Amino acid sequence: MPLTARAVRVSQDDWHCAALCNIFAPSFYSRIIGGLEQLVWTEAIQNFYSQREVNLKGNPYFEELFSDDVRSTIIDSIGSFFGERLRSDFDIAAHKMISGDFIDVHTDSNDHNETHRMTVTLNDGWSLSDGGILLALNSGAISSVRDAWLPTANNGFVFKISESSYHAVTPILGSRPRYSLIITFKRSGVSCTKEPTWIPFVLQSDVECATATAAHMGISPETFTAPFKYSEFGTVDDLRSFVSGHLYNAPKQWSYKKGTSINVDHNGNQPKGTDADRVDAVRKLRRIPPIIVVRRKTGCYCLVDGSHRLSHAHDESLSIGVALYEEK
Repeated sequence: MPLTARAVRVSQDDWHCAALCNIFAPSFYSRIIGGLEQLVWTEAIQNFYSQREVNLKGNPYFEELFSDDVRSTIIDSIGSFFGERLRSDFDIAAHKMISGDFIDVHTDSNDHNETHRMTVTLNDGWSLSDGGILLALNSGAISSVRDAWLPTANNGFVFKISESSYHAVTPILGSRPRYSLIITFKRSGVSCTKEPTWIPFVLQSDVECATATAAHMGISPETFTAPFKYSEFGTVDDLRSFVSGHLYNAPKQWSYKKGTSINVDHNGNQPKGTDADRVDAVRKLRRIPPIIVVRRKTGCYCLVDGSHRLSHAHDESLSIGVALYEEK
């Protein structure tokens, strides 16, 4: 499985999008980088952009890399994020931008039935002085910036294409070329009836918290550098059955209404607010990151992040999103 994607930021408004980091597993990402050397670039200049590009369809190297299994994994994750069923025959293009190249404000809205897009940037050690900043905007005005990201290695941006999905790339300022992959999806034609609540990507900040928590259990930090399996259980009882009735480190009865807090510091204090406050904060989210669970080598399951999300799902009779890591 090639995906290790973590969300850095998730939109909570009507324009569903997210900034991601560590999108592909390191070995898979290295193979992508290795394939850039053999590409023949075509200059593409329009009134609102200037860059070099190549469609990777028919390229033996990249078609082998993005095999049917890899494509299935990608559309499952991206489709889950948007609550859509996507086609596996998605297009992949490589872009190269050199000094002076830019992409002005646009939405990617088109008449080709393209519905969703993921950009993966491929630049190690990129800095502000290099330019090429990816901007997400609230309108067609460059001054309406809502977010900005450096096009660093193995990071990216996923969004639903619409008439309001405004974005841009600032001019390249340095001598280094800027590389990226553009993956374009189409709906499969099979409808999804459920509005997504849980996102299939863990938050980067949650992984950092999980790594610290797991260390107290003797779980290696390497556990969280490997790909995880995302699953959404229809009910918390379905999750309970999956873990054979026991989830170590979960609150009593998997609820803070019925149980007690175990998320306290060494003085017995709850540093991020009361359990009621934290569950209420989860309740207000439109898109909820998954809880993080580790299956230990012994076969038992440990909750290492997301107890308040678990409690919320339990007490509100909701589905529950789970990112499952295998102990290393």
